[in-house]
Amino acid sequence: MAAMNPSSSNRPSGRTVILAFAVAIAAAVALVAIALIGRSDSSTPPTAAPVVDLTGIAQDGRVLGSPDAEVTLVEWADPQCPACRTYAEEFLPTVVDEYVRPGTVNTEFRGFPFIGDDSVKAYRFLLAAGEQNELWDLQEALYRNQGGENDGWVTDDLIRELASEIDGLDVDQLFVDAERDDIVAEADGAEAAGQAADIQGTPTLQIVIDNQEPYDIQIADVDQLRAALDEALAG
Repeated sequence: MAAMNPSSSNRPSGRTVILAFAVAIAAAVALVAIALIGRSDSSTPPTAAPVVDLTGIAQDGRVLGSPDAEVTLVEWADPQCPACRTYAEEFLPTVVDEYVRPGTVNTEFRGFPFIGDDSVKAYRFLLAAGEQNELWDLQEALYRNQGGENDGWVTDDLIRELASEIDGLDVDQLFVDAERDDIVAEADGAEAAGQAADIQGTPTLQIVIDNQEPYDIQIADVDQLRAALDEALAG
């Protein structure tokens, strides 16, 4: 399905969740599932090296990229979601290299940790990393090391290991902030907040132009994501 034209009169007025992205990449997830048949766990192999270069790109809490960008790409995601990992590894590099780094688009991470306890714990640490403006680095590392759903893969040891590899991230402070009452409350309430915004699955992608009402986009590949962003930038 082609990306939605932001100038079209058919632009949705609300935040109706679009599942087309997850459907479109279901084949990729299915291939992973086939590869896992016969294994004793449901996790996919880790990706050893970072898949996206975030060096030198400004971060401010949840937002990656220039605060002056006229277009924001909002990603609602669950750290345990296999389709979200696919987005992070196969779509996000294009977003960063072609739109975020040049300063025309920024991207905002919004957690919808609905799968289980590991989702909520991971999101707590993402929020804590955001306090040091390193959320996107830790998000990328967690997706590359994603385990099976609710099998306990989000351990303190894993987080400490991944966080220690991120330049400028104070690991001890990360763990302190992850236990702060406000961060715990936000992570615990994130699923309900997403439901209130009509988010029903992950990843859900939305575009915001000049702080107007967000609208969902439907994409099946990187070219359609480019088309959606180019149309938004064209106004």
